[in-house]
Amino acid sequence: MGGFFTNPLIVKELRERFRVKKSIWILALYLLILGAILLGFVYLEQMNSLSAPGENREAFIVMAVIQYGMICFIAPALSAGTVSGERERQTLNILLTTQLSPLKIVLSKLLTSLAFIFLLVVASIPLYSLMFLYGGISPSQLLTLVVFFAVNIILFGSLGLFCSTWVKRTGVSTILAYGLAFFFVVGTGLLVMFLGPLIAEMSDSVQPVDPMDYVGMQVLSSLNPVIIMSNILGEDFGPKLRLFMEPWQFFVIVCCLLSALLVAWSGYLLRPIRRSWFGWRKS
Repeated sequence: MGGFFTNPLIVKELRERFRVKKSIWILALYLLILGAILLGFVYLEQMNSLSAPGENREAFIVMAVIQYGMICFIAPALSAGTVSGERERQTLNILLTTQLSPLKIVLSKLLTSLAFIFLLVVASIPLYSLMFLYGGISPSQLLTLVVFFAVNIILFGSLGLFCSTWVKRTGVSTILAYGLAFFFVVGTGLLVMFLGPLIAEMSDSVQPVDPMDYVGMQVLSSLNPVIIMSNILGEDFGPKLRLFMEPWQFFVIVCCLLSALLVAWSGYLLRPIRRSWFGWRKS
């Protein structure tokens, strides 16, 4: 594993990404904006003398929503051009002649493309410490939120990487990655919203039917990141989840499995000669 993290592709791309002034300015601007929002809320809380300790979590929720919006917007774009960009620059074939296997290449691309957004999230964690002054959140809640952000970054990055490997053009790959990410974030929520009344309407039972009694609806709701994040934040948004484990744990497991599948599939697509399930070869 140590050899993997020091392979020439990772070293080269990390140097290119972090040894530029633009990265420092983006990080500084990002922390400045988040800090300004946080200080604004602190000022408003001090102006509101009726607010009770432990009940002021608006700043925490706003910061979490902003960070998740940033993840949804940036993570797919960062990885959507990693492989297709190499193909457009006509350097992909040269990369495939190195000693790195296709799987190591896609893993290296995923790591280097998501390193900066991980840096943004980690750098913003100290800002959350101010939230503890006002109560209403716990360290375990903050840790769960960070894990939630991390698995979303990896999933969206894997999605963009898969699109970049599957589609030859970076523009098309980016649009496709955004479309799939939009379906994951918004589409699953709309399905929950529309399927619930439809199931209740189609039921033959005389008694009122709760759509959330069906396992499929529980699973579908637990796959929606907005519902899961509101559950982590302790907000009553979306249906009540009654799984055999904590909903965020189920979400994390599914996202990790999906990410592993997408990365493995990308590695397979990148192989110059692939053996299909039917035994014949194609290039």
